[in-house]
Amino acid sequence: MTNDQRKLNQIEDLATELSQILSRIESLHEQLAQVMIDIDETEMMADYDQLITYRLLEGRLLYRLIDEERQRAIVSEELGDAIGIEDAAEFCVVDATEFLPSALAQLLTTLCQSIALQARGLRAQTRLGELLGMQAFEHVEVFLSPGAQQLVEQEQSLPAPEPGDASDRLDTSF
Repeated sequence: MTNDQRKLNQIEDLATELSQILSRIESLHEQLAQVMIDIDETEMMADYDQLITYRLLEGRLLYRLIDEERQRAIVSEELGDAIGIEDAAEFCVVDATEFLPSALAQLLTTLCQSIALQARGLRAQTRLGELLGMQAFEHVEVFLSPGAQQLVEQEQSLPAPEPGDASDRLDTSF
């Protein structure tokens, strides 16, 4: 086997490993998108126990995604080195496609496009969640117990403090 053939085999092996990592990242993005939808729905229903469950799942998915992204960065840099990119940290899948069998090159390209699309969707979903959260706090009153409800009613019946009244200032004496 010649050096060129060994190099091409190494490039193909690294590209195959990268495609497996990207497939896992794609799957994690899909799972995360669904969990974010579930979180939004759970928040609207004010199901706090289920919300905690979904938030824990979201955290686990994010940790797994971070791990996969670290692996992606390592393998991408190795692939960049193998194909001779001057700054291997700047590797892009397009840089490797000419060295790969067409099916593998197409798979990598499709995975990258899918992940980019999912990332945009996740950003939109995150923004929607923020907007829903702000709207919910503006329009929903939550009473934890009859005692809490009574406290809120008592507070609402108290007269508003007069401007300059000491009761509307923060006590900084401690």
